[in-house]
Amino acid sequence: TQFDTDIINRNPLFKLMPEGPEIHRAASKIRKALEGNVIEDIEITVPQFSGRKADFLGKTVNKVEARGKALLIHFDSFVMYSHNQLYGRWTVNLRKTEPKKWNRALRVALTTKKHTCRLWSATDVLLMEPWEVSGHPYIAKLGPDVVIKETRVGDLIEHMNQKKFQKRRLKTLLLDQGFFAGVGNYLRSEILFTSGLHPDRTIASLSDDEKIALAKESLFLSRQSYKVPGITIELGMFEKLRELGFSRGQARHWVFTRNDKECHRCNSLIIHTRPGGRRLDYCPKCQV
Repeated sequence: TQFDTDIINRNPLFKLMPEGPEIHRAASKIRKALEGNVIEDIEITVPQFSGRKADFLGKTVNKVEARGKALLIHFDSFVMYSHNQLYGRWTVNLRKTEPKKWNRALRVALTTKKHTCRLWSATDVLLMEPWEVSGHPYIAKLGPDVVIKETRVGDLIEHMNQKKFQKRRLKTLLLDQGFFAGVGNYLRSEILFTSGLHPDRTIASLSDDEKIALAKESLFLSRQSYKVPGITIELGMFEKLRELGFSRGQARHWVFTRNDKECHRCNSLIIHTRPGGRRLDYCPKCQV
């Protein structure tokens, strides 16, 4: 398989802050390139780890996994943790392929016999002992991951029924990684739309059926966006819109970035808001 794909920038969606589906997709690419293979070369520009090249060289990568929006690369005696935040990007190339020429700063490059995986511009990179991972402030607070297949509807409902979530509004709660891990801006808008829920609703205000809808749509849209990069609208509708001349960016979402355009279901105009400075779009008629 040709791994000369820039995981983030081959798709316009990835110019946004990566969410759970994008990180899990990056982890899948990195896993194929690194897992079970020996690190033959290493470049580290993170100042506090510049003296630890010997820890990587000749070592086998045991496991690569995503946890919410974080990525973990496991070795025998330590784990490399990274969180992309807004500017971090992973790329995977064949070893012989020159890296992309762009204005991002290289943080780490891990090279095996066949591939090189590079982390660019991330500000949150740590090397931890395995026992430290579960206690890391980000990892420790994560709620159920909406991308992984092990998470079930019942898991999400049980989690959302905790007392601490009841009075919080959905528009802020869905960005809390302690609620549903992996949901970010575009998924928040899309999940609320397909669940038929207004952003100002609270968990306490939801009926049992509405909780089930929220849980089901959180899993469905996150997993679809993982499998079909960045597309949250029904795939049949996406193809029809593309045939009508809509660009990929114009066709891929129900409401996100579609402010002042007609809702695909009721023809009302989509409303754009920015609670906490983060984009949120919704339909005033379909979401109650």
